[in-house]
Amino acid sequence: MSYGTFLSHVRERGEYAADEAEQIVQAVFETLSERLPAGSAEHLADQLPSPLADILETADETGRSWGVHEFISHVAEKADEDEETAEMDTRIVFSVISEQVAGGEMNKLLSQLPSGYAELFGYSELA
Repeated sequence: MSYGTFLSHVRERGEYAADEAEQIVQAVFETLSERLPAGSAEHLADQLPSPLADILETADETGRSWGVHEFISHVAEKADEDEETAEMDTRIVFSVISEQVAGGEMNKLLSQLPSGYAELFGYSELA
């Protein structure tokens, strides 16, 4: 999937304007790059188009230990929106990620995140 196609899927699902979709994707990916340890971010980046992969490749070695609420709060801050809207936006972006990433890689990713993240990606448990 190309970057343009990724944005198009986000734009359609969220019924966003083009620039709004790009801002939301940027906010979610920047927050994800802060949350994931470098190794996990790199594995995820391998399955995503640039510039999304480029954002993930800036991840710190250890990543942050944020739970879901903290993650959503950081997305809201970056996107300059309330937390309810940020959660909806995150779910939309994560749903597109989950379609792009192979099942085994999604399982590895979800196993490294606290409970609650799987639901954001559209899973009730590991894929």
